[in-house]
Amino acid sequence: MRSTKHGTNIVVSVLAVAFFSISASADAANDFDVNMRTREALPDSNDLYRVSYQKQAWTPQETAIIVCDMWNQHWCQGATRRVGELAQPMNHVVSLARDRGVMIIHAPSGTIDHYKNHPARQLAKNTPKSATLPEGIADWCHWENDTEKQAGYPIDHSDGGCDCTPQCEQASPWTRQVDGIGIEDEDAISDSGIEVWSLLEQRGIQNVILMGVHANMCVLGRPFGLRNLDRFGKNVVLMRDLTDTMYNSRMAPKVSHFTGTDLLVEHVETYVCPTITSTVFTGKPAFRFKNDKRPRVVFISAESEYGSAETLPGFAHDLQLHHGL
Repeated sequence: MRSTKHGTNIVVSVLAVAFFSISASADAANDFDVNMRTREALPDSNDLYRVSYQKQAWTPQETAIIVCDMWNQHWCQGATRRVGELAQPMNHVVSLARDRGVMIIHAPSGTIDHYKNHPARQLAKNTPKSATLPEGIADWCHWENDTEKQAGYPIDHSDGGCDCTPQCEQASPWTRQVDGIGIEDEDAISDSGIEVWSLLEQRGIQNVILMGVHANMCVLGRPFGLRNLDRFGKNVVLMRDLTDTMYNSRMAPKVSHFTGTDLLVEHVETYVCPTITSTVFTGKPAFRFKNDKRPRVVFISAESEYGSAETLPGFAHDLQLHHGL
């Protein structure tokens, strides 16, 4: 039987289709689900909002984690202790994500020279500058828009946010990232918005997870932070259980440090971007600081005529502010 040119082409085409179908199926099988939480303020109300969850399937190769300012030492001793407590669970999440193919970017701002010879630093430094750099990607972003600016922060951190008694003297003692978070050669190290954006664009990364400290300062405002990535079109989320705030509980609204962090998370969900928890990678309950002794309250409701979707979040918010829950 004689083989024809057209017959060969048909076989090659069928094989190509089969190959790409298998590849697409493999990619889909490797996807992971993220459960993204947001808050929407209700019209004509100052204290009612709707909490919504949206599930998305993310491809690891299109996803990055940015570890923000997890320094080895902070000027506030309490902040240093909490970073130390975050390091182990954060390293666990980073390791699991890396094994899945997620890009890991370490961003210990102001200490990059410490890593000048590290392959991860060279990777970021040598990445070609993106041709699609957004205007403002190199700069801090203090507010995403006028709506967020008008709302303001839910906590007063004008004193620097140290919760210690007496408060610690402000300085810049950090020299590197905390040792508990491993940096592999295939990772990237950068605190530059331009470099981080170029890394994301070069690899076709659309989904970004921010973890680290502090949520009311660097995590939101850095050039590579939540505000910039959201307003420039990335599908960015905050990992809300692996973050912390600079908040002194003696300042308004005079709630516990951990409630202050929860209030800041609500601010992010309302005005900036969704949040997720580390459960997406670990399959275990969200991380909780050991000194967070607040009792928990669970609400179960299914009667739509009572408007519980709107009233319960407001009630829970009131319990946070006035009853230490």
